[in-house]
Parts: sequence; structure tokens; C-alpha cells
Amino acid sequence: MAKTPTTIGEQLAAGDPEAFAALYDRLAVRLFNTARTMTDSLPDAEDTVHDVFVELARSRDRLALISDLDAYIFTMLRHAVSRRRRRRDVDRRAVDTVGRQRAEAGRFTTQPAELPDDALTAAVAGLPPAQREVLALKVDGGLTFAEIAAVIGTSINTAASRYRYAIENIRTTITHPESVR
Repeated sequence: MAKTPTTIGEQLAAGDPEAFAALYDRLAVRLFNTARTMTDSLPDAEDTVHDVFVELARSRDRLALISDLDAYIFTMLRHAVSRRRRRRDVDRRAVDTVGRQRAEAGRFTTQPAELPDDALTAAVAGLPPAQREVLALKVDGGLTFAEIAAVIGTSINTAASRYRYAIENIRTTITHPESVR
């Protein structure tokens, strides 16, 4: 006969939805407030807490071994904030570079953007459609990953990944055009 889970960690490891709901009810506000202070951004705080709970669900089998679950989860939050900051910094540098290139070429207007016929346009045009769509929604539309996910009907993590891959592909195409087929 199987042992009945007794600790919250064991219940979580067993996939008990009530244990996840209780954990969320107990920690979500504290995690959100902490993330908001750390990120100084409401959307980033929401996305970070979401990332933490997704990771908890994905790695639930390890939770039975954790002695201080709260400390473990807040450590996860800290790492999630750090990852988000690094991604945001990379994204900001890429967007700044694109903006600088467009400004130098005199391409900023109050009219809808016309894509120039240059390396950047070619790099964007060469993206897979899903990456190009997310890039446009983020850069031109100014949407958060949560908003993009809702618009295209996917998860926040998928929207963020597509954006990250798009930026990486553009950077590679522009800086090392010989490596692109």
C-alpha cells in the first residue's frame, strides 16, 4: 500500500491540486509584492510569479525533499527575477540598437513605419512567422508577454521564448551574415 503524503512538499510532489492551490493562496501575494519591488514593474512581477509557479509544477518531484519550502520558493523567485532582468537587458540593447539604426537613417516618423531595405529588414523578414509576429507585437505594439500570449493564444513562456529567439536570430544574421544560409 502506498504511503499517504503528509507534508505539503510530499503533497505537491504527488501532484495534489489542492496542495498547489493552498500554496498559491498562502504565498502568491508575498511573492508578487517581493517581485514587484525587485523588478519595479507590475507586468514583470506578474510574469515572474507565474514563472515560479510553472517551474514548481514542472519540478514538483523534487519538492518532497525540500525542508524549508518557503525559502526554496523565494530562492526560485530571486533566480526568476535575475533571469528576467538579463533577458530585459538583452532585449533593451537590441531594441536600442534597432532604434539607433533607424534614427541614424532618419526613419523615425509619426506615420506607420515603413521597413527599410537593409540588413535589419532582411533579418526580420528571414525570421519564422511565429517569431516575427511576437517581435512585432513586442517592439512595435509595445505589448507585455502576457498580452502577447493572450493575443496569439499561447503561454507567456512561449511568447517570451519566441521573442528571445527572434532577437538572437536577428543579432546573428546582422553580425555574422556569412553564417546564415
